[in-house]
Amino acid sequence: MKRLRGEHLLFGLTLVALAALASWWAVFFLRSVESEEKAEKSGLLHAVVVTALMLGHEQQDPPLGPLAGPAPLEVVPAPPPQAEGLVARIVPNHPRLAVRARPRAVAAIEQRVARRRAMLVGEGAFMLLLIVVLSFMLYRLVQQERRHLRHVESFVAAVTHEMKTPLAGIKSLLQTMAAGRVPEERKQELLALGLKESERLEHTIENVLLAGKLRGGRLETRPEPLELAPFLDAFLRHRRRYLLQQPDSLQLAWKMAGTGTRVEADAQALRTILENLVDNAFKYGGEQPRVEIIVAAEDGEVSITVADNGIGFTPGQAQAMFSPFHRAVDPRSREAVKHGTGLGLSLSLQLARLMKGRLIAESDGPGRGSRFTLVLPEAERQS
Repeated sequence: MKRLRGEHLLFGLTLVALAALASWWAVFFLRSVESEEKAEKSGLLHAVVVTALMLGHEQQDPPLGPLAGPAPLEVVPAPPPQAEGLVARIVPNHPRLAVRARPRAVAAIEQRVARRRAMLVGEGAFMLLLIVVLSFMLYRLVQQERRHLRHVESFVAAVTHEMKTPLAGIKSLLQTMAAGRVPEERKQELLALGLKESERLEHTIENVLLAGKLRGGRLETRPEPLELAPFLDAFLRHRRRYLLQQPDSLQLAWKMAGTGTRVEADAQALRTILENLVDNAFKYGGEQPRVEIIVAAEDGEVSITVADNGIGFTPGQAQAMFSPFHRAVDPRSREAVKHGTGLGLSLSLQLARLMKGRLIAESDGPGRGSRFTLVLPEAERQS
């Protein structure tokens, strides 16, 4: 049997204590109401007996009907001996008559007690319901906090790894070059590798800072008309500088007439989104990744799709891809791929929304690649 954790046991004991306290409160006040009812009826019965004794020593028969005085009493014909109620015979002089509490007064006491009893039962039920609801909310908050702490721990470990790996590579490269052990024909290749690792480190730091700004609501984007062709050409040249072995593994395709398309976008935000999407495409693209950026336009919108031939995902995983700290699952091992901080797609989605755009994840299934499509408003063409 699975052992309960200490905090779960404490939480359960707290619920039991609260429920017991609420039950005790309800029983205590219900008994208080019953005691008040008995006290009021006892006081009324005492007035009946005292009045009957006083009238019983008078020589003249008291008239039938209500009696004057503060107590709600009346004189009635004497009931049978077995009759119940707040009544007393007028003895010794008038045994055929009796003093009785008025039925309306007794009914008023019983109605008042019934109302208080119903009110207490309702308050007790409401309190129990409130305890259950608050306990459930508290449990959800505790679980959410625990999940958040796990995410933070995972994020810190991922960021540490993402920063340590390029730093170790740059350090090793500099040590090798400082020792003069690098052949002249490989210097350019190693320098490109060093620049790639430094940009990887810079990109990780930028994503972390960007996540903090977005979380605090301090990031503003300024969408403006942007010429897409020169922007994407510059982006491809920048990325291909680090693909010395396979420069053709990143391609650009225009599925429209002409390349003079303009979009409403913030250039820095668009660059960050594309960096994240292309990074993911190469990370999860397998041993020989092939990434294609496809541009299309339709109905006043421009779509920029980053497609790869990597591990893919099931349709049910598409929405979860944009959750913070989420990592793709390798269909071969059924385990999360240990790459990146898990922030890239979440940040990209938020940036797309800030530019009044959309970001869509698609795949034909595990092992069949992925497609991430950024949809932005098309800017008016220049006359």
